[in-house]
Amino acid sequence: MSVLSLPEPAAWRSGRTLLVVALAGAIAVAAVYIVLGVVAATRGNYLTTAVAFGWAAFLVAFSAAVLLVGLGRTKSQFASDSTGLTVLPDPRFGVLMLVGLVVLIPSSVAFAVCAPFGAIEFADSRGLQTIGAGFAAIVAFVAVLGLITSWRRGGVGHVKLTPAMIETVDILTKRVCEWDDVIDVVDHAESRKTRRAVVLRLRDGSEEVIDIADIYLPRGAALYWLVRHYWRHPEDRMELVDSRAPGRLHDGRFDMG
Repeated sequence: MSVLSLPEPAAWRSGRTLLVVALAGAIAVAAVYIVLGVVAATRGNYLTTAVAFGWAAFLVAFSAAVLLVGLGRTKSQFASDSTGLTVLPDPRFGVLMLVGLVVLIPSSVAFAVCAPFGAIEFADSRGLQTIGAGFAAIVAFVAVLGLITSWRRGGVGHVKLTPAMIETVDILTKRVCEWDDVIDVVDHAESRKTRRAVVLRLRDGSEEVIDIADIYLPRGAALYWLVRHYWRHPEDRMELVDSRAPGRLHDGRFDMG
């Protein structure tokens, strides 16, 4: 069965609304920033224009990445070696997110430094000049940290399955849990709001959440069934260190019970 033909877990259907809302909101805010930037340019305040256009560019890049995922246009990318099977995000998704961070950082730094002095036109309230500037500084710091982490790890994240454990890496964190600690693999989280999630429920009552599975594989269902299959069938886990796991993934040969 093709990975595109695999059935979606039932709980994923409700995630479509969240995707549409996020996309519409990002595009609307980007449009507002573009207007603010153009108005500032007509007044000769090019610092405000640069900040507004930088934030708009980040939102456009974010929207393009969301649209790529939402339309199911992501491409499968994985690596298999003697240590395990690594499923990687679509490179285009990673590039869009990293480009967004690159343009976000100088705009946020400029706002954090200049807004308290009234140099940013749309920061015309005390709250924006203080709390807003502080928030922009935090955003810039997190974005820089994300870029550094991505550079060190060689990408925005991955999911790696080995015979002994599951490793989940995103732009900021790395989490590892052993198969023996997993008591269930489900399609929704109890601990937080998620979209197209692969949720590992652990013996200690906690959850490990692989969120937005469709950044890794088209529509994401294949990642869910992949993880669930190897959880349900420990006898098949040695496939993860040879060529059999990529073949199973390519063919969609999973236990979907």
